[in-house]
Amino acid sequence: MKARSFLLYLALLSPLSQLFASGAQAAPISIVAAESTYGVIAQAIGGDEVKVDSIISNPNVDPHSFEATPAVARKVAKAQIAILNGIGYDEWMSKMLAANPAPQRQVIVAAELDPALIMADRNPHVFYDPLIALKVAEKLTQLLQRADPAHRQVFAANLQGFKAQLSRLNEAQTALKKQYPQLKVTATEPVVGYLLRQLGWISVGEKFQFDVMNDTEPSPAEVARYEDRLRQHKVALLLYNRQVTDPLTDRLRRVALDSGVPVVGVDEFVPPKTGYVQWQLQTLAAIERALGKSH
Repeated sequence: MKARSFLLYLALLSPLSQLFASGAQAAPISIVAAESTYGVIAQAIGGDEVKVDSIISNPNVDPHSFEATPAVARKVAKAQIAILNGIGYDEWMSKMLAANPAPQRQVIVAAELDPALIMADRNPHVFYDPLIALKVAEKLTQLLQRADPAHRQVFAANLQGFKAQLSRLNEAQTALKKQYPQLKVTATEPVVGYLLRQLGWISVGEKFQFDVMNDTEPSPAEVARYEDRLRQHKVALLLYNRQVTDPLTDRLRRVALDSGVPVVGVDEFVPPKTGYVQWQLQTLAAIERALGKSH
């Protein structure tokens, strides 16, 4: 191969193939996260050595009905590391990765890191489980250390810092669990199913919740049972998805408020300028305040 042609060939190599071939990294490693929940974890681990793009970061966007644009497709195609949720939650991301194959691209699917942590009902909102967040952080640390050995210790230190924050979250969950043991609660969607499992609380009316999540209209009998639980205080709390509302869920919120059942809004992913643990702690604090008022 002529020298000029060889140089042109090197210039055309994908950034990721150059990255793993040389074992060194000059520019920040490009990471694309399907949702900001994973984007903030990536930023916490990668620090200044990564450039993170979170595709969905607007709290008003419904991730279940998100439609990717050509600009999003270009970001995904160029990413050296991609992080997504899995279990059909962000199928658009899976399709874009398949449509833009890159043998050297590294992909982290949160729901596939430890199948034992996935709930039997295949609840896709796995990001509410700190154990899965830790699995994502640990896997990402391994990939970054391999890609950029010069900053191996930086990534390791960032992981330890993230673990320390998670320990604060674990303490807060333990305290709330002890304060309100085996509480019966309900929700408009199963968004916080993994959080409720951590707290040891009982999620009531899950068929209704999954129907709403899957855009299936609940039966009149199911809606009547749901309203009855609220009016007769058979549940201690109503958790509603702030990002996905419709006339039915709005009505149920009103029934809960009129019946004196505490109502707490939750998000499907981390809002802007907020870290993962901070987001989780804010959710726990909102729940604790609501329960404190009702008791």
